[in-house]
Amino acid sequence: MRIQDQTMVSAVGPVCTWGELCPTHPRRSRSMNVSKACRAIVASTAALLATLAHAQGVSSREIVLGQSVYLTGALAELGNDFTNGANAYFSKVNASGGVHGRKIRVITMDDAYDPKKALANVDELERQGAFALFQFAGTGTVHEVSTVAASRQIPLVAAVATGPRLRAAHNPYTWYVRAGNTEELEAIIDHLATIGHKRVATVYVDSPYGLEAYEAMQSIIARKSGSFEAGRLVAAVAMKTNGDGAEAAATQLRDAAPQAVVMITVPASSKAFISAAKRAGLRSTLYSLSAGLPVGALRELGGEAHGVIVSQVMPSANRAAIPVVREYQQAYLGAGFDKFTSASLEGYINAKVMVEALTRAGRNLTRAGLVQALDSMSSYDMGGYKVRFSNTAHGGSRAVELTIIGSGGGQFIY
Repeated sequence: MRIQDQTMVSAVGPVCTWGELCPTHPRRSRSMNVSKACRAIVASTAALLATLAHAQGVSSREIVLGQSVYLTGALAELGNDFTNGANAYFSKVNASGGVHGRKIRVITMDDAYDPKKALANVDELERQGAFALFQFAGTGTVHEVSTVAASRQIPLVAAVATGPRLRAAHNPYTWYVRAGNTEELEAIIDHLATIGHKRVATVYVDSPYGLEAYEAMQSIIARKSGSFEAGRLVAAVAMKTNGDGAEAAATQLRDAAPQAVVMITVPASSKAFISAAKRAGLRSTLYSLSAGLPVGALRELGGEAHGVIVSQVMPSANRAAIPVVREYQQAYLGAGFDKFTSASLEGYINAKVMVEALTRAGRNLTRAGLVQALDSMSSYDMGGYKVRFSNTAHGGSRAVELTIIGSGGGQFIY
């Protein structure tokens, strides 16, 4: 509509003050109807412009987030737990009125741990109007997607990726909540040095996740060379994420006779290797990163997993004395789930970080405002789990603790 259309009404006859037709003019009644119609058009146009003023994926009623995660494939257990935990918190927030009166809607897509599928999902999520990307998972996936996010200036919040090189390369549009593989490996290797285990080996999956962690482990061992035989790993063997190559890896490591083997594996390969190690007679103490042995994998292994030591980047999901864990348990049960897991707790905590950032960004939500809000979270304490971000540091937590799997298998002892 052109502004001049509103002023043309006064040209139909003599006008009085403020451009109105004189009361005596015979066409005054019709012109008043035209004027009312114009005012209605102006009002509806203003409402439309107000709607368009919102950022993509933000309306007066909702905020749309886009997630791509592995719901099928070798890491499906983790991906589904991340998603269920996050949704439990988003549902809780929505039931309380949302964020500044807006409900959160998450569009979740499966990428089966395939970076190419994840990239295609980004395009689809943008097409469906996602305001921000949330909880994309996998080192290879996040490496690809974070580059796209930066080029399009889309915030990628709570990326679940642990690759040391990936996380060391600061990206202004990607934030991580959990500690990474570097922190987990540091904790394991410090422990090995403390107890005097000098002969250390590793088995790793042939993927970006495994390769980056293997490189980081070599670097850490070299830095602490005085604590380890010849200042290096005594053996390093690769296998596939689906478990192929487990028998050969177990035999090779048995022959190298290490005191400890650090598994840089994912659930399917962890299960295959632990079972193969038992059959091969490998007597080394086994250590696993947190991503390698979720609760479901432990249940399947049963007693075979007894004595495996696992690094953890979240508090125990069963420790209700911790405020954020107690809150998670109540919400997770309320969402219809009855088995607490570290991965679902992580998803819940990731969602809390997302909501806190959206809240801090204010009512007039924009992507730039969300970036500023995240970078301002210099100390966000959820009650037993603290996250710290700045405009130069996007790794929220460095917290790691070691647990051991109990005699019955299927549970961690903290």
